[in-house]
Amino acid sequence: MTSKIVDTWLTNSQEENAMFDDHYPLWKVMIERMTEKSLEGKTILDFGCNQGGFLRVLYQHKPFQKGIGIDVARQAIQIANENKGNLPLTYEARDNLDPFQSEIDVAFSHEVLYLIQDLQQHAQKMFDCLKSQGVYYAALGCHSDNPLWTNWKKMIEAESNIEVQNYSLNFIADTFRDAGFTVFAQKFMLNDFMLMKESNSYFPSVIDSLNYYWDYKILWKFVKQ
Repeated sequence: MTSKIVDTWLTNSQEENAMFDDHYPLWKVMIERMTEKSLEGKTILDFGCNQGGFLRVLYQHKPFQKGIGIDVARQAIQIANENKGNLPLTYEARDNLDPFQSEIDVAFSHEVLYLIQDLQQHAQKMFDCLKSQGVYYAALGCHSDNPLWTNWKKMIEAESNIEVQNYSLNFIADTFRDAGFTVFAQKFMLNDFMLMKESNSYFPSVIDSLNYYWDYKILWKFVKQ
C-alpha cells in the first residue's frame, strides 16, 4: 500500500518529533466528532501512527481494550513503543494490514491517505480488516481540491522519504465506495480559537490558515455495513 519501510518518513527527523504538539488539537477534533460514545471492549487501529501519540490521547478520552498502531517509519515505531507505558498498545513497523482480518472495530488515519501509492488496495484491505459495522475515520487536507496543495506537494516531496500522491476528494470517495464502504464526510472546522503563527511557506496568510481548516481539511467516515 505504501512504497517501502523507511527509517523516517521525513528527511528531517526533528520535524517528526514536533508533530505531537501540532497534531494534538486536530486529534481532539477527530475524537470529539466520533459517533461512538464509548470504545469499551473495542480494538482500535491507527494507520500511519507515527510516534504513537494519537492512540495515547484517544485512550485518555475513550478507553479501549486494545490499540494497534502501524507505520512505515521504523524510528517512529521505536519511539511509540518507548512512550506507551502500561497502556494496551502495540506498535509495528509495517506497510500492510494482512494480520488484522476482521479484527478491527474502529480505525483512524490522520493525513496519511496522500502517502499511499495504491489507494484502491488500501481501501479494500481496510474493509477486510474491519468487523461488520466497523468504521474508518480518515482526516485529510492534502488533496488536489485544496488550492494550497500545488505548492504544498512540491515542498512535501522535497522533505519526504515516501512518494506523495495527488488524489482528489471525488477519487477518494469513489475508491472507498467501490471497496464496499458507505462514505460520509464533513469539513474539519476547528471548534476553538486557532493559534496564528507567523506566515510561512505552507500558510502565507491568516486567511489561508482559516480557509484550510474550515473549508479544505476533510474528516471522512467510511462505514462497513
